[in-house]
Amino acid sequence: MYKNDKFSKKINIDTENGVYVFTCESASGKTYLCKELKKLREAGEPVVSFTFSDYINGLNLKEQVEKIKPKVIMLDRYDMYDKAFNNDIIEWGNNSIVLIDHKSPYFLNSADTCCISFDSYEIEVMA
Repeated sequence: MYKNDKFSKKINIDTENGVYVFTCESASGKTYLCKELKKLREAGEPVVSFTFSDYINGLNLKEQVEKIKPKVIMLDRYDMYDKAFNNDIIEWGNNSIVLIDHKSPYFLNSADTCCISFDSYEIEVMA
């Protein structure tokens, strides 16, 4: 479980450590959550969020995970760069909540599904 209410948007990720794939609805807030997690990282929170743009620009996700030891890792639009970290994701789920936005929720057999809801005050993720 990860909660943060120190900033303007409250974030509540109500899951245990493990790997979770968001259900496939578009415009549900996944990219918005990814952006908010990036802001939290900049503020020193132990979270990592990674996008296709980060991947294209050569940012080293594995290095970030090793350095930060994050409570939450989010991979946004992972379908655009999948297989890049498939071997690491399961291991990361042992120590972190790994949230994956992938257009096929069944791309990783060992992942659970999760859903997201948000309003102007809070973003919530639950399994």
